[in-house]
Formats: sequence, C-alpha cells, structure tokens
Amino acid sequence: MSSKSEMTKARALAETIRKQLFIGVEATTAQENAAKALSGGQQPRRERLLNMVSVMERDNSRGSGPAKPRLLCITVKRNRKIRLHKVKINNNNQSEISKTWAMDDVKAIEFKEPTRFSLQLNHRYDFTAADAALVEGFVQMLVNFCNKYALKPPRYINTVSASSGAAQSGSTGTVRPRTVYTRAAQQHARNNSIPAIPSFDPPGQMSQQQQQQPGSQRMGGATGDGHPNARPKTRGNARGPGDQSALMRRMTKYVADHGGDVSALVPMGVPTGEEQPENVPEGDEIEEEAEDVEEMLLDEAFMLSADELVGDFGWRANIDAAQLEARLLGELNKLESENVRDMLEADKQVPKLIRELDQAIANLNQMDEMLKFYSMELESMDDDVRKIQLENESLKIEEANQQRLLMELDKILHTITLSEDELQVLRNESLETTDGIERVERVAASLKRMLGSNPGDGAGNLEAAHEKMKKYEFYSSNFSTRVFDYLKVMFQFKIDGSVNDKARSIVRGIRLVTGPENVHKIMIKYAGLTLWLKETKPSADKELQALYIQCMNTLYANQTKELVDSCRPFFFRYRHDVSSGGPNPIAAFSFSTNVGAGASGAGSGSGRRISLDGISGAAHHAIVSAVKGGSDSGGSGSTGGGSSYGGVGVVPSNEMQPAEAFAIALENVVSSVISEQNFISDLFHYVPQAHTRAARRRQSSRSGSQRNNSEGDSEAARAKLGENVTFYNWVTYKIKPIEQWGTPRAKLDSKGVVSQTVHYGSVKEVKSMLDLLFGSLVTQLDVLVDMGTRFDPSQAVGMLVAVSKALDLCHGSDQGFLINVLERCSDKLEATFQSYVSEQARAIEATKFTTKKRVGALPFARIFPKFIAHIEGLIGETGYSARAIADSAYSRISRLIFDTLESLLREAERHAQRNVDDKDAQKEQLNTHVLLLENMFVMVTGLQAYKAHGCRSYFVPTLDSYLDHAQIVQRKVTRAYIRDVLARPMGRLISFFDAVDKCLAANKDPLQTQNLGKSQLKKVIQAHSNSNMRENIKQLYKRVEKHFINGPKLRMLVWQSITDDILSNYQRFVTLLARAYKSTNMSLDFTQTELKRWLNEH
Repeated sequence: MSSKSEMTKARALAETIRKQLFIGVEATTAQENAAKALSGGQQPRRERLLNMVSVMERDNSRGSGPAKPRLLCITVKRNRKIRLHKVKINNNNQSEISKTWAMDDVKAIEFKEPTRFSLQLNHRYDFTAADAALVEGFVQMLVNFCNKYALKPPRYINTVSASSGAAQSGSTGTVRPRTVYTRAAQQHARNNSIPAIPSFDPPGQMSQQQQQQPGSQRMGGATGDGHPNARPKTRGNARGPGDQSALMRRMTKYVADHGGDVSALVPMGVPTGEEQPENVPEGDEIEEEAEDVEEMLLDEAFMLSADELVGDFGWRANIDAAQLEARLLGELNKLESENVRDMLEADKQVPKLIRELDQAIANLNQMDEMLKFYSMELESMDDDVRKIQLENESLKIEEANQQRLLMELDKILHTITLSEDELQVLRNESLETTDGIERVERVAASLKRMLGSNPGDGAGNLEAAHEKMKKYEFYSSNFSTRVFDYLKVMFQFKIDGSVNDKARSIVRGIRLVTGPENVHKIMIKYAGLTLWLKETKPSADKELQALYIQCMNTLYANQTKELVDSCRPFFFRYRHDVSSGGPNPIAAFSFSTNVGAGASGAGSGSGRRISLDGISGAAHHAIVSAVKGGSDSGGSGSTGGGSSYGGVGVVPSNEMQPAEAFAIALENVVSSVISEQNFISDLFHYVPQAHTRAARRRQSSRSGSQRNNSEGDSEAARAKLGENVTFYNWVTYKIKPIEQWGTPRAKLDSKGVVSQTVHYGSVKEVKSMLDLLFGSLVTQLDVLVDMGTRFDPSQAVGMLVAVSKALDLCHGSDQGFLINVLERCSDKLEATFQSYVSEQARAIEATKFTTKKRVGALPFARIFPKFIAHIEGLIGETGYSARAIADSAYSRISRLIFDTLESLLREAERHAQRNVDDKDAQKEQLNTHVLLLENMFVMVTGLQAYKAHGCRSYFVPTLDSYLDHAQIVQRKVTRAYIRDVLARPMGRLISFFDAVDKCLAANKDPLQTQNLGKSQLKKVIQAHSNSNMRENIKQLYKRVEKHFINGPKLRMLVWQSITDDILSNYQRFVTLLARAYKSTNMSLDFTQTELKRWLNEH
C-alpha cells in the first residue's frame, strides 16, 4: 500500500542516488566531481534516473539466507539504452552499484504478492518492498521498456496484456499486473492524489510534470489491427496538445533556471498547478498516462540542450516568450502538414513501385541464367589453355634439366677426386711434428668433405662415383686406425715418462703435482686428430679416452701420495718436538690442558715412536734435517720450489705452520683439477658451445688483424663462428683449443654471456672422467685435514682460509666437481674448529679458583691475548668465512672469561656482606680482589702488547672492544680493593665524613646530630694525628707490597690509584669541615703537603 511518507522517503532516496551515482546525461564536469566526492571516490554514471524502488533481496541461487537491503534503479543513457541497476548503500550512506543488466538480460517477471515480485536475470532474484504502489509503478515501467527495447521480451507470470487481443495472440505488447490488489492500490492512489507511477525527477521537474492535465483526451476506438482501446504512438509524428504542453514545461524549467520570466513563457489556455482538476485517471487511463510519462522522460533524456534548442530559433531569455511560442507553434503545424502530405503521396506511388520492382526482378533472373551459361563456357576454355601451357613448360624444364644434369655430373666427378700423392700423406706422413700433423689434417679435411658431400640419388648410382666413394671410405678407415694406434702409444709413453720421473725423488720439502702439466703441453697438438676419431670412429674415441683416464689416474695417484707424504713432517712437527722433551708450543695459546697430550703420551711408551702415518722417528728427523738443509741453501720458502727444481717442490721455512703446508698442497691440487678438467674438455672436444663460440670470436679477432685474407674469406670465417665445430671447419678455419687450463671457465648462457643463473657445470662425460681421475681426492684431502689438526686443532681455521680462497676462485665457474669437494672439506674444517673452541670453553669453565690464598694470574688471563694473536696469524686479513668463525670464537671465549671473573667478584662481595664480623670472609674478599687485579693486569697488558706489536689495522676495532671491557672490569676491581685496604688506616675517618656528607644532603646540622657533634669530631681527629697517619701510610704500603710482591708494575699502578684516592678524600674532608664545623675552628692534624710527601716516600 502506498502512502505519502513512503513516497517522500523514496523521493529523498532518489535525490541522494541522483547526486552520487546517476548525475544525468547533460551533467557538467563540476557536477561529476561533486558526485565523485559524495560517493567516496566512485566514478558517477552519466545516466538519467527514470524510476527506483527500495527492496529487500533474497538470492534464490544461494538458498535460504538473510535478506539484504538494495535499490533497483531504471536509467537511460545518452544513446537511448535502458539499463537496470542493483545498488547497495554502505554504512557511510554512500551508494555503490553491485549489478547492472540490459533489457535483454531480463528473462522473466513474476508478481507474487502486492509487495513481492521476482526477476529472472543471470539467475532468479526475489525482492520485497514496503509499498505496493511503488512496486506496481516500477514493474509497469520495466515491462514497458522490455517490450519496446528488448530483442526478445521476457515471460510474464501472474500478468496479462493490456489489451484482450494481445493476450489472445500471445503478443508481448504493453503489459501490467492484473491481480486482486491492483484496483485497491489505484483507489488508494486516487484518495491520496498520488499518481500510479511515482516520479523521481528533481523538485523543479516534478512540479512541472504534475501540471500536465490528467484529463486530456486520448485517441480511442479500434486501430488498424483490430485491437480496441489501442492508442496510436505519437513519437516521431506530429505532437498533440499534450506534447506541446510537455515541451512548454521543459522550456519553463530552462527559463526558470536561467533567471527568465516564467509567466511570459506559459501560453494562454494552459492550466497552472492550482487550476488542475482533482480527479485522477483510473484503470487503462493510468496505464496510458504511465506510457506518456515514460515517453516524455526518454525524450527529455535525449533532447538537445536548451541552449542549442532556443539558439536555433534565435530566441533569448530577455525577449517576449509569446513570440517564441507563436513561432514554435507555426513550425509544428508546418511539420504536421508536410507529414500528412507525404503519407498521402506515398500511398499513391506504392502500387506502381511494386509493379516496377517485380519487372526488375524478372529481368535480373534472366540475366543470371545467361551469366551462368557464359561462365561454364569460359571455364571449359580455361582448362584447355592451362593444359597446353603445362605441356609447354614441361618440355622446357626437361630440356633445362638435361643440360644441368650433364654439368653436375662433370662437377661431381671433379670434386670427389683426390690425387694419389694426397692419399699417401694419410698413410706415410709423420705425426710427431707439428708440420706433419697440419699436412695430415688438411688432406683428412678434404677427404672428410668428399665423404660428407651428397651427390644425389642419380649421381650416387654412377659406377665411377660409387667406386671413388668406396676407395675413400677405405682410406678413411685405415687413417682412423693409424691415428688411434699412434695416439694410444703416445698417451702411454708420455704419461709413463712422467710417472717414472727420477728427478722427483731428490726434491726436498713439499713435492708438488707437476707431471700432468708436461703431458698437457705435449698432447694438446693432437686435438684435431681426436676430433677426427670422434666423427669417423666414435668407438675408438671412447677407447682412447678410457686409456687416457687409466694412465693419468696412475700419475695422479702417485704424485698425490708423494704430496701428502711430503707434508707429514710439517703436520707432526709439534708432536715430535714434545716427544723429544721440548716444550709444547700449543699450550701457549690453548686453554685446554689436553692439547698435545696424546702425542707426548704415545711417545713415552716406546723408544721407536712410530707415528700414525707409518714414519718412524728417525725418518722424521732425517726429513726435517733435509728440509733445514734445503732452507739454508735455497733461502726462505717460496711457491714453486725455487729454480733448482723447476717448480717440482716447495722448500718451506723451519717455522711453517701446518695450515701453511696445507694451503700449499691444496693450491696445487686445486690447480691440477682445474687444469685437468679444462684440458679434457679441449682434447676430447667436450667444451660447451657457449665457451666454444666465445673462444672462437676471440681467436678470430686476434688472427684477423694479423692475416691479409680476402674479404670473402673473413666473412665466411665469421659466419662459421655460430656453427658447431666439425673437423672440416677445424682445419679450414684453423680453429685452436681454448687452452688457459689453469683458469676456471665461467658459466655462460646460450648467447655466450656470463650468467650466475645458468648451471651447466661441466659436460656429463667430463664429470665422469673427473670422478675416475680424482676418485681418491676426497680421501686425500681428509687425510691432510686430519694430520694438520690432529695435534693442533686450531690449524683448522687457517686451513679454512685456503679452502675459502679456492672456492672463491671457482665461484661462478663450471668447476662443479671441484666445488663439491671443497665445500665438503670446508664443512669438515669448520666443524673441527668449532669443536676446538668448545673444548677451550669447557677448559675455562672447569678452572678451579682458590681464594683463601693468592695464586697469581690464572691461565686463561695469560692465554687469551696469545690465543687471539695465534688465530689472527692463521687467518690474516681476509674476508672469507674464516673471519666470521674466528670473530665468533673470540666473542664466546672473551664473554666466558669476563663472566667468570665478574661472577667471582660478586660472589666474594656477597659472602663478605653476609659475614661482616668474620675476619676470614673479609680476608677472602681481599684475596679475591688481589687475584682479579693480577689477572686483569695480565690480560690488559697482553692485549695492549699485541695491539702495539703484531695487530693489523683491520683487527684494531675488534681488539679495542675486548680491551675496553677488560679495563672496565679492572677499574671496578681496583675501586673495590682500595676500599678494602683503606678500611684499616683511614676507615674511621672516612666513615665519619661519609655520615657528615649524608647529613648535609638531608639539610641537617651535623653539630645537632648524635655521633656527629663536636666531641665526636675531636675524637676522630685525635685518632688520626700527624704521627698516626704517617705510620698508617707506611703500614699501608707494606701491605700493598705484600699483596703484589710478584708484580712490581702492577704494584706501582695500584699504589698510584691509592694515592689519588687518599688525596681526593682529603679534599673532601677539608670541604666538609668548612661547611659543617666552621664555628668549631677545628681542622685535621696533617696537611695535604705532608700527606703527599708521606705517599711519595714509597
């Protein structure tokens, strides 16, 4: 049921929607920006709001659920498209469009109850409204728009056509609800003077629309189709008086908006709003009025702007509107007359036009038959002509092919011919010299080109060509056999020569792996021949690779074993020194008392002292003496072994650390693995294409500046750079191996650009060869690590530096095999050093303190600076992972030491406070202070000495942090010690003036305070007379001298601190006497000068 309140609420809501979302087709930019601000940034639509109803929605596609408040809006765009919107309003009273449908999307409309209806869109929606009249008006307008603008009108459920004829024929004409509540709703609308279809135009437009005469006469009777009560449409034709009234209402709104005189614009005879009759149309008249309202709204939405309309008529707002009205009415009558005349003339010309069209169609049919006949004739002639042309072309092609065939046969016979002298080169030319190898490769390349050429099926069946190919295949097979046999013997001979090199047996010091380098230099010249075998006889190439791996494995195994054995004396130097009765140098920088104990204990059980590696003590001393002799004659150790050994060995110095020996051995092994991988890739042509192309570009650029070939040859060579390497290209363009085997090759992408994301590593076959060649490398490295860290685990951090350096060298390269080996070794060394640090921490925690008597400096106070110096000597200035590991070890050890000392100080003070009258507890506290002072002095002195001599600049900030911490603890202990030792000579004096100081701080008079009066002051001064103070200072010095009898430097520092504290207290005493006891004229019995003289006497 409709009511005025519901209508008012609906209009207010429509006004809000119009301001925020649908601002009209003629809205300005300012109006659009204002609407965007009101809607919270949402872009408003340039559409005209025609109708709206507030509903509660229940989505049938999701089953039962809570109803949601929504708004259904019908709008029209400038292009006359009608759209249905579903709008939701959030908590901030801002509207937002959630769904939009066109009229074609409406599949069905169903009325269920006066306030309930459903729409079938993309799925079924149920809506419930509060007012039946609003629902009826909204659905009526939606039905009309669907009938007029939808391609296929929707189904109507519980509704019937507005005319009986439409209902009978199933027409989708104008429909409206026919239910029991319609008449009641209309009666309620009449009683309340509310139209059946509510208007949601702005107030100005609404008042003008309400001025329309509801009782205007409509056209009745039957139409041309026989449907009664159907009124003719007036859109596009001459308008009646009602249309003129609508036009005048629009003009009235425009004039009012622009400040014109509205009364001058309203024509005579049109009733105003007050003169409108009160009767409201009923039944079908309501329906027709709804259609008129809809037509007027659409016309107004797409009407030209008022400025353009009145501009065409040359009218301005300040001119009499009656003239404009008369002119407009004249134009309208003229248009209506023209329309009637055109319709009458058209009715006369239609029969004649139809007859002429029928005659034209008949003529066209006759012409079509003729054209079909001509087309068939032309197609037949075209087939005959095409056949003749094909025969002529075939004859020409056949003649040309016969001539070309003769030329090709002559060329083939010429190109597949090799002279007998060239063939003899393959059999008899020497393969030992470089010139001989080049001549053989040139002839083999020609032979390869001939065998690889494809003369064609016809030429291949020629007897001459067939015989030549068989002959060349025979020579090719024999040459492959010769190359394979020669290289097999050459590989064995050269490698066996390096294995049996007797010059290595007299090398002193560390014996390096050098045999493979000599083999590589000799064998690389056969790279072209191995490429020949790879292309012509792959089985022989694989067998040759296996032979090379077998021979080189023996060479690497022997020389790697010699390398490890030559490093043993430097790894076991500490052990043999301790076994010979010398001091254990490891204990100087290790906190654990077990370091090196295993070696000395094993040596005491047997006079022969067999080491774990099987070398007896006598052999060890012989090796050491040889090393010393070599070092005296050859100078200090230098990588490469000196000129006398040609880089076969390294003669180290007598003081070489195990980590240094390990670094030399590791560097040699890493270099051997890198060289071997690169050499295998070059010799057997397993180099990735990216590396090959990059190297060939470099070679081409170098050789291009040296040779003076023709322009065509250089262009051809550059064109071949992008192809795979074949034996023919190898020889023709003089391609050389990449070489530079000692340098790791970077990972390249397919374009030859260095890329860290590409991970080819080495080729699969090369990896397999490396596994066979260096299968024992992991074991040998583990042996070196175990020997180097057996008696001094701290050497692990120095070894880790060498491993990190090797990993940094291989970073970003294709040395995947070597990187895996080094990473495994790095993990083992890191674990070894962490275990060593944990052992040192346990040794510090296990230290037992005896404070009842002074025991001097504790071990860790003396060892900590040496520990830092030792570790820094091993790792040096490096940014590798060893630096972070070492810094972590320093932090852990230093924190443990300082925590131990500070906890000892706190425990002694708590014990003394709990036992104030216990002399033993006070004595124990004093002994603790003396002990801590000695330890902190030793630690600070050691750290300062290392900073002054030996510490490098990069480590100074870290060392300063430990030194600052130690000095803070030292000052704290010094203050506690001074407090204890001054308690005996000056304790009473200090306590008295401390009480005076507190009394003055509380704003009290000490003379009026108990125990601080004049008499008490006099007793205190008499107890500390001149002679007593001199004697007390003398006894104090003797006591301090007794405490630090073994540390004269520390005693001087402590006495100086005591002197400064006594003088500071004297100044405080004098100041307090002047403030609190000035009226007594009392003073101390000694002066500051006398006090300084007594203190400086000692």
